[in-house]
Amino acid sequence: MTLKDATVSPESIACAGITPDKPRLQLQLGHATASVPGKDNEDFHGIATPREECEAQSRGIAVAIADGVSGNGGGRLASETAVKSLLRDFYAAPTTWNITHTLDKLLRSINDWLHSENARHPEYEGMVTTLTMIVFKGCHYHMAHVGDTRVYRQRDNVFKQLTVDHTWERGDMRHVLKRAVGLDSYLVVDYTDGELISGDAFLMASDGVWEVLGEHVVREVMQGGGSAQSIAQELVERSIRNQDSYMGRNDATAIVIEVGEYPAGQ
Repeated sequence: MTLKDATVSPESIACAGITPDKPRLQLQLGHATASVPGKDNEDFHGIATPREECEAQSRGIAVAIADGVSGNGGGRLASETAVKSLLRDFYAAPTTWNITHTLDKLLRSINDWLHSENARHPEYEGMVTTLTMIVFKGCHYHMAHVGDTRVYRQRDNVFKQLTVDHTWERGDMRHVLKRAVGLDSYLVVDYTDGELISGDAFLMASDGVWEVLGEHVVREVMQGGGSAQSIAQELVERSIRNQDSYMGRNDATAIVIEVGEYPAGQ
């Protein structure tokens, strides 16, 4: 397994595990992340690509995004630890475990570690992180989600949010997470899966993108054409330009995954 962090260049990845008589899916990935000047970026994201074809068939391609939260600078440690640990251990897990079972066991382990670190290091003032991961395997996607990072899917003319924000609904607490990795001793994660169709486009975004820009602008950029990388870059650049007028001064991260296909054997 090859783990690539935010410095990885845009790439094309074949999604293995499809029978020879069917077209094979191909993923085009683009990603960008940035923070406002003078602020540490507490977002972290990663892409894990199997080195061997048999590994891809058994586990697929994994993409993860996290937005760390801490009162005293531990947010980046939380997000980076969660993403790197999850992507690394996902491919080391027994192949007899299905994807949901694997992700659930790994996320609970990461949650236990972060929660215990918070107890040992009160100076971090609550080191927690959102975390969303999508595994692309064969003709399907499998998603784990906790927090308020979001996943959107563009399919034909329909732009749809696939995740639910785990925040309090009260107006004065709408930015406060009620579910996050490291927040409580018991972690509840949303799991879902679905079919991949050629032409689908997924957006994984931290709140510094979707909240600062608003869904109308996000949808407009996603439907405006261009490569996966140019779309991700535009979303992040627009967010950073708007940060001066936005009270949150949030870090901005966007990952765009476009699903294509090509004839088997190519």
